[in-house]
Formats: sequence, structure tokens, C-alpha cells
Amino acid sequence: MVLLTLSLSIILLLYYDYHQALDSEKAVGSISIMRESTKVATELEEVEVRVFVENSSHRDMALSEVVDLAPEFLALSGKPSATVMLPKGTTAMFSYRVRPLLPGSYVFRDVEVRAFGPLGFFMTQTRVNCPTTLTVLPYYSGVGVPLKSVERLWGLLIRGKATGGMYDLADFREYSPGDDYRKIVWKAYARTGRLYVREDFGEVKARVLLVLDVRAWDWNLGNPPNTLASIELRTLRSLVSSLARHGVPVDLAVCCSATAKVVRSATEDVAKALVDIFSYVTPRCYCSSHMGIYASVPSYMGRQISDYAAVILVANPISLASESPARFTELVEAFGGRLRVLIPRFEYEHYVDRNDIERLYSVLSNILERAGGTLELSEESLVLHYTKGSKK
Repeated sequence: MVLLTLSLSIILLLYYDYHQALDSEKAVGSISIMRESTKVATELEEVEVRVFVENSSHRDMALSEVVDLAPEFLALSGKPSATVMLPKGTTAMFSYRVRPLLPGSYVFRDVEVRAFGPLGFFMTQTRVNCPTTLTVLPYYSGVGVPLKSVERLWGLLIRGKATGGMYDLADFREYSPGDDYRKIVWKAYARTGRLYVREDFGEVKARVLLVLDVRAWDWNLGNPPNTLASIELRTLRSLVSSLARHGVPVDLAVCCSATAKVVRSATEDVAKALVDIFSYVTPRCYCSSHMGIYASVPSYMGRQISDYAAVILVANPISLASESPARFTELVEAFGGRLRVLIPRFEYEHYVDRNDIERLYSVLSNILERAGGTLELSEESLVLHYTKGSKK
């Protein structure tokens, strides 16, 4: 009799625990979960993530564990979870911190709620979709050092220098409100009935197209946060920032899928342009098309190749070696003397024989020089020194 009573008691306790776990699961269906964090950060910048859980149901939610399922390539500081008891109408909050190890767009998707019975024998798991996006910009050199490479690539940032004021004529264009009336060309007005103003050497900015090629293996060479892909992305951002400080008009293109993402006139609003371009890039994304697609980028911008004084392609020797010579030659011929290939500084010799790299550089230089282009090896190191728990 005692054993029977004891057995019935255990069964009732298990049933009670199971029933309460089911009730908690039903309450989970009515809870609201919201995640808060900054929208834009830089590599290795510590970002706080806060998760709010509100029980708006008519049931009390018993002991539950709420776990935020953070994306890959985020170094966590603190636990992305909390154990809570939520009576109806109450809210709980917990927070943790992350450091992004790679640039690009991170999407936090689900929060998992593990509801337990009061005795802990039974547990139910429910995922709540709660999408939040964090765009991580690459680290960049803020001292203008990468400009040395740019200057060697295509000379002056402006088309010539004024040596005699307004008399060094570069071009004519139609008058726009705010133009200096002293530069109106009255003879042209007499002939056409339309107002034109003169542009002088020293005033005409040379438009630049910056193109970045990212391949699958670029993410596997090196270790986060210093993968080859990260170095390439930092090179692009450093170039944009340097050229923007000097007022050079820049269009951007990054291939990280089958097509290139483009941003027109990026230096008009650099902050917005960077968010636009890097929200398209995700960690481990890569270009699945051949390099010939870059010849079509100007038309995506609504421009012609002749609108650019220089086209700078940021690429690495391994990607260039894997490209079909015929397709690369087509790309060189399409851009002609405007094409400059910039190879970021990286320890390529750890992965490819040094002699092979040197031979490749020689071949590429010959192909480019025949068309009037150039090959440039960047001097600037954009490696981040990071250990777990430290800042850059």
C-alpha cells in the first residue's frame, strides 16, 4: 500500500510538472521579445545587445531560460541568456556584449525560450523570430597613409594644377545657380543663347571608380579578424576615406554574390555610402562571377567608362591567378589605360610560393602596361592585433 501510494504520488508530481511545462509553452506563444543594439559598428568594437521579454498573456510563465542565438563570428562577452520567471503582465531584460571579428552585415534572428516545469523534469523549446541587423564597417587607416598608393596609381588627384588662375581652361559646362558669374562665357551665350561657365585646371576633380573583388578562399586565408577578405575590405574603406578627404568624386562597386553592388557618388555622403555597401556584404560572402562583369559596372551607375579618370580594382594575386587570362585581358582592354590593379599587403607567401607570385606579378604588369594600366602593391599594413578580451 505504501509503495502504491508513493508511486501514485510520483506519477501525480510528474503529471503536474508536465502540465505546468505545457502551460508555460502556451504562455510563450503570447510573449513579446524585442532586441536592441546599435545599428552600425566597426570591427572589434564592443557592442551591447539587450533583450526584452514581456509576458502579455493571461498565464504566468514559470521558470524559463531565454537564449539569444547570436550569429557566427561574434566574440561574446557575458552570457547571451537569462533564467526568468514571468508572471503575467511583467517584463524581464538581460544584456550581453559582442565584438564582431569580421566586417559585413550580421543578422540576429531567433531567440529560443526553454520553458521548464516547476520541478524541472520536463522542458519545452520554442523559437521566437526576432530579426535585428548589425552592419559592421571595416577598420581603416585614418591618417591618410593609403593615399601614397593612390598617388602612385594615377598621379594627381585633380586634372592638372592651375598656373595662371582663370585662364587655364579645362572645359565648359552649363551654368548652375551659385556659379561664379565671372566665369560665364559670354561669347558662347551670344552664339547659343544659353549660359555656360568655364572650368579651369585645378578645379576639375577626376572621378574614380573603386571596385572590390572578394572570392570564397579570401575568407579562409588568415584567421579572424585578419582574413585576406577583411584586409581587402579595409583597403577599400581606407581608399574611400582618403579620397573623400581630398574631395575626389568616387563610385563604389563590390562583388560579393553573382553581381556587383554599386553606390554612385559615394563621397557625397561617405557614412551613408559605407553603410549601403557593407550592409550588402556578409561574412563569408563571395563573388561567384568572373571578373569580366566589372566592365559593366559603369553602365550600372548610369555612366560611361570615359567618365572615369581611373578605375582601381582591389584584388589579390591568388584570385587574379585563378581568373581566365582571356577574361582578364578583356577587362583590361575594356578600361584601357584607366585600369589600376591594387593588391593589398598580405602574407601571400605563406600560401603560395614566392617565386610563383613574382612571376604572376610580372605577367600581370605586362598585360596592364600594354593597355596603359598599372599594377600596384600596397605598402600599408591593415592588420589588427587582437586577442580575446582585448581591443584593437
